[in-house]
Amino acid sequence: MLMAIKKAKSQIRSVKKSGSQLMHKTAREIELLRGRPLFYPALFSGLGNGPLAELVDGSIKYDFITGVGTHFFGHSDLDLISAALKAASQDVVMQGNLQMGIEQRDFLQSLLKMSASRLAHGWLALSGSCANDNALKIIRQKKSPAYKVIAFKNCFHGRTVMMAEITDNEAYRKGLHRYGDVFYVPFFDPHEQSSIQVSETQLKQILTQHRNEIACFAFELVQGEGGFHAAPRAFFARLMDICREAGIAIWMDEVQTVGRTGELFAFQKLDLGTYVDVVTVGKMLQNCATLYTDEFNPQPGLLAGTFCGSTVSLAVGSRILERLKEEKFFGKQGKIAQLEKWAVDGLKGLQKKVGEAAISNISAVGAMISWQYRGGGLDETKQFILKAFEEGVMFFYCGRGPYKIRFLLPAGALQESEYLKALKILERVIQKTGTVK
Repeated sequence: MLMAIKKAKSQIRSVKKSGSQLMHKTAREIELLRGRPLFYPALFSGLGNGPLAELVDGSIKYDFITGVGTHFFGHSDLDLISAALKAASQDVVMQGNLQMGIEQRDFLQSLLKMSASRLAHGWLALSGSCANDNALKIIRQKKSPAYKVIAFKNCFHGRTVMMAEITDNEAYRKGLHRYGDVFYVPFFDPHEQSSIQVSETQLKQILTQHRNEIACFAFELVQGEGGFHAAPRAFFARLMDICREAGIAIWMDEVQTVGRTGELFAFQKLDLGTYVDVVTVGKMLQNCATLYTDEFNPQPGLLAGTFCGSTVSLAVGSRILERLKEEKFFGKQGKIAQLEKWAVDGLKGLQKKVGEAAISNISAVGAMISWQYRGGGLDETKQFILKAFEEGVMFFYCGRGPYKIRFLLPAGALQESEYLKALKILERVIQKTGTVK
């Protein structure tokens, strides 16, 4: 099977268009089944080659969104497929609270050891939202009767009922009952000199009025959906010091940032490991988990579940952790740091060609890259994404006024030469829109 896949993927070498209507027909069927339209008809064939993904109509595209951050090693990686095949041959398809294999041990053991922190235990989950729900349950039990949450403005923590309550986006909870359990503090603003002081003041005001009700502060160390915003260590450390002094639990949501910022955890990159109480991870690891210290280990009965992950996802997740370490992705001279540099340099080079009217606000944290197209309006951003998809490059948007283009790059498979080829396609799309200097 691996030999057949290797032969097939070798034929996928460059972007390719297709005149077939198969994808549009199948996409329409899915839309009817779901009851809502697809953003773009990206239906994968199940084959690819590194950063290139083949779709069901035979077209081939650069995948710079990777399933919203899932496919860090790109497509048809033979090493990961090998791990998946071995796991798939086992009897247990889905593991859970009463049916588990050594894959659970291996996955959690690697995560906790590589965290090099006070994190001592972990509980698996099928999605980032579920991992976050478990985090909140653990914290509320520990801090009872306190139950309310502080989070950042424009944050995103998932789409379960409780995570929609925390997520600062009204569009994601339209028609849902509001519980009034969440308070918001501004995220770091690099254009405001007093940004740290403003957030500190608002946090103290919330604690002055509601101290006995607050269970935790949910920290996004890099805001993903909110616009790929980063902040310096001093910003987080000051807020975390205040939480420590007030006895507020510190929960770091790393569902999107894990493995992607230059260290396994963003809290390691920012040297915040001494503050951590609870951390949630997912996406590129193929399985999600809630990690916590000894003092936050919950009482029996709070957490359980028929499913906590598939044998395949856990085995592949463990192999990903091994490869991240073996292949030297982390550190100041690691592969992710190198990728960040040439990814930003490539965008700046494109900006010089097309002008700042077309590309502005370029920023990056590891393999998380963002930039603004034109004025950053929602409609024009979406239209640009759809045109780029037609030409052969897939990505998505984030933020809210201005909206930004976001890349979650396949850092484990992408070479600079391939990246520059994709940027040439974007240059062509920008020229077609008439937005050039």
